[in-house]
Amino acid sequence: MKRIIISVIIFLLCTAGAFAEVLCIGGSVDNYLAQIKSIDVYIDKNDFNTAAEQSTALEARWNKTLRAVDAVLIHDYVDQITISLAQMKSYAQSGNKDMYNASSETAKKSLESVRDSEYLFLENIL
Repeated sequence: MKRIIISVIIFLLCTAGAFAEVLCIGGSVDNYLAQIKSIDVYIDKNDFNTAAEQSTALEARWNKTLRAVDAVLIHDYVDQITISLAQMKSYAQSGNKDMYNASSETAKKSLESVRDSEYLFLENIL
């Protein structure tokens, strides 16, 4: 009987940990997506200085959380997001609207892929 209780407790702890990770990653991704969309607004208004400042702050924030995020996520996703954020900053600083929009879309798609890959769907578990 003790083994069953211990097994149930371990299962519940694992489930709670997975649920907490999904909530953390999902909230973080939503926050990054909102920041990227706000930078997109500055780019659309041709306010490249503010967009560059916001992009620099976003990239710095991403780099601070990179170690923790890299430990729980697929490394290729993390690399793609890092590259896209660096490109966004560079294109915002140079005032290249078209290339910025391309990098922004790549970053958003990568972040959405990260969020979708963390959900507890059958295809993600198998």
